Amino acid sequence: MIELIIGLSIAAILMLVEYLLSVKLENPLWGGILPLILIIGTAYVFMNGILQPNSKTLFPFLLLISFILGDWGTGREKHIKNRKAELEKMKIKDIEY
Repeated sequence: MIELIIGLSIAAILMLVEYLLSVKLENPLWGGILPLILIIGTAYVFMNGILQPNSKTLFPFLLLISFILGDWGTGREKHIKNRKAELEKMKIKDIEY
């Protein structure tokens, strides 16, 4: 049970970091660093025999990677939306003056 709580806590922290990297930074590649590290780490764990690839061990890794990639996409969409809203505010201020 404690392993599950630790695993979920680590996953939540990784997802938060991924979301912040995707939303706050201009370059979309910064948000791609964490998914790339997770994919490489997953491949390393299974290729070196640290864990045997079966449905019980592979599913959590695939789930986390898919959530992280989803956060990357969501974060980039929010970044673009925020940037467009800021540009609209700037255009309105330019028109007013």
